[in-house]
Amino acid sequence: MSEAIAQPSIAKAPLEKVWGEIREHGIEKHIAELDAYGYTIIPPQLASPNGLADRLLEAVLEVAERRNGIRPDLKTGSTHAGYKGRFAAFTGADGDSPIGLLFEGQIFEEALMNPVLLTMASYLCGYSVVLSSMGCFMKGPNVSTFALHMDTPLPSPLPPQALVCNLTYVLTEFNQENGSTAFVPGSHKWCRAPETAETAVSTDGDLNIVAVECPPGSLLCWHGNTWHGAFNRTAPGLRVSVPLYMARPCIRTQEGLVGEIPQQMLDRNPARFAILTQQAVAYGYKSQEDSIARGESAMKFTKAYLDEDGTMKTGARGLYN
Repeated sequence: MSEAIAQPSIAKAPLEKVWGEIREHGIEKHIAELDAYGYTIIPPQLASPNGLADRLLEAVLEVAERRNGIRPDLKTGSTHAGYKGRFAAFTGADGDSPIGLLFEGQIFEEALMNPVLLTMASYLCGYSVVLSSMGCFMKGPNVSTFALHMDTPLPSPLPPQALVCNLTYVLTEFNQENGSTAFVPGSHKWCRAPETAETAVSTDGDLNIVAVECPPGSLLCWHGNTWHGAFNRTAPGLRVSVPLYMARPCIRTQEGLVGEIPQQMLDRNPARFAILTQQAVAYGYKSQEDSIARGESAMKFTKAYLDEDGTMKTGARGLYN
């Protein structure tokens, strides 16, 4: 056996690397909760550096006002009474929750590059993880709950490792009265989607359904297999959150970002930004020429990230562990 094969690489293995980041940020407790319950809530002092959550809230209110012509009413929720959702074609009304936020300002780039968020995403989905979508939920008083479901876009049974994960910035107070997210603790270990009879969000049924309670600025993180939904909001005002839906690059993303990121965005961010925004994804080509071009582009961005990182110089394969 050659020395190159027999000797361990001087580069850090991805697991060793991510555990170093976990210790650096002091989030060991949250990793343990994530493994045990399928979700965890990282508090504002860790999740929202430099007032990130406050600035995100102002930014999404501005985006919503610019798109819809009216500023969302945080105090009463009158602008979002009832449920309209994101897609006008499905609801017969203007969408009230913006999608595609990455291009709406540098604050959203900062939200993606938050070191604590990236550590959680890397732990769940590896260093090749990509942004599938970044949007916003604005939820006013309503009468219907959001049924239990899981985020992994595959039929049951599911693999135990996360293929997708959700990292949600909580921008207003979450509790049951405010229509918070609901989880079934430990459901990620069942490796299946809920059946129809199991989808009701209620504290009276057989399932142990927990309403999230946390202050603005928290980061809500969960495994793609975890069963979750939402309670209806009975209090006045709006529940506002910005979810970053992340995926392994083998999963089809909600937003198609390959080749869509302006060079100035790439230039002002670390090399990993290109990986996160799908620039190293070579599949989806339209012709042999496109295949070659996308492959060369993907390798360029991958090499730049590996060179910048300096701890995984064994090749692109290290990203996919």
